[in-house]
Amino acid sequence: MNIDDYTKITHKRYSSLKTQDENKKIKYLKNLITRILLSIILIISIAIFIKCNDDNKALINKYLFQENFKFTKVNKWYQDKLGNILPDTNSNSELVFSSDILKNKYTSYKDGIQIECAKNSPISTLYGGIVIFIGEKDNYGSVVIVQGNDGIDYTYGNIKNTSINLYDYIEKDTIIGEAIDEYIYLVLEKDGKYLKYDEYLKEN
Repeated sequence: MNIDDYTKITHKRYSSLKTQDENKKIKYLKNLITRILLSIILIISIAIFIKCNDDNKALINKYLFQENFKFTKVNKWYQDKLGNILPDTNSNSELVFSSDILKNKYTSYKDGIQIECAKNSPISTLYGGIVIFIGEKDNYGSVVIVQGNDGIDYTYGNIKNTSINLYDYIEKDTIIGEAIDEYIYLVLEKDGKYLKYDEYLKEN
């Protein structure tokens, strides 16, 4: 095989890969536009629903503003029907701490537990869901709260270098930060009630 033949084969392979990449981009763009249009239709439909009747307005107000609205249920339904709008860039399969965290020593602390771990350990989520809070909380320090698809709100405390944003949808084992000291806090809450960690372990 001479250099010309090699050049032709290489060029052919490159052209094939380039065409496949362009087709993927076109398909993704079409799907994105379709999802945006469906989202707009959904918003308009809700607006019409509210305008039609005062009872409808009161119903929306009750479930969106007066109760703890479960964003994860809506998000899960949306993903099942329409898929992800954007690819998940937060997932990190190389650094997994959640599978080990369940085996670490822990003690009761406030409404949850304090789990021993190495300082600066990467902390990942025990369950996938939507990030509903990032900030400071009394007794727990720097906190990240994830509303899990299983209906449980997971509060991770004493965490630094948070790598996710508010309202991000994250998968299980996504790294959300690092342990500030040689321990972190974990609080499990479902339907306004705090769950016992021992019972959670049995179920998982």
